[in-house]
Amino acid sequence: MSPEEWKLVLETVAACGHLAFLDMAYQGFAEGLWEDAAPVRLFASSGLPFLLSVSLSKGLSLYGERVGTLHVVEPVSREATAVLSVLKQAARALYSNPPAHGAKIAAEVLGDEELRIRWMGEVTEMRKRVQAMRQGLYEAGKSFGVDLGFALKQRGIFSFTGFSPEEMECLRVHHAVYGIDNGRIAMAGLTEPVLQHVAGAFADVLNRRVNWL
Repeated sequence: MSPEEWKLVLETVAACGHLAFLDMAYQGFAEGLWEDAAPVRLFASSGLPFLLSVSLSKGLSLYGERVGTLHVVEPVSREATAVLSVLKQAARALYSNPPAHGAKIAAEVLGDEELRIRWMGEVTEMRKRVQAMRQGLYEAGKSFGVDLGFALKQRGIFSFTGFSPEEMECLRVHHAVYGIDNGRIAMAGLTEPVLQHVAGAFADVLNRRVNWL
């Protein structure tokens, strides 16, 4: 969403008395590490309480370790103390002492300036590669006479194609192009050599849709 749309979200949350829950699962893969955190800074400056979950599964390639944090922002000190007490009880009941391997890796990378700078550069490289794949898929679609504009309108490592479960099955069965039934595909899984094949598969599905209609 645009900054203006995020401001509308904040205004709506405040007006309705909602408690917002922000999820930062892919920080750095849309516009940049700092840029992607703009909504968080907006809510933090509002004085409203909110929840924030942050995952390093993708950003640090620690998917199997499930490394992340839950932040509860509560401006009222007494309320914050009560929330912390409840969170401690929940953590104790759910997992008590979780494995620390992934967390130690994250702490090592983020706590060392040289490693952190190197990691930030790698995130930037990955983001630019995904953006190039988005542009490439869109251009390849034009060669088949179809508009794959969703690839440019969306951001991050995944995209929603708008395809139905039946159309996703068609992609799998007839073209060996894989995604989940809600139409989501992994843009990060694309490479230059397969862009024409994937675009052609999408074109076939779109043409079949016209025939079905």
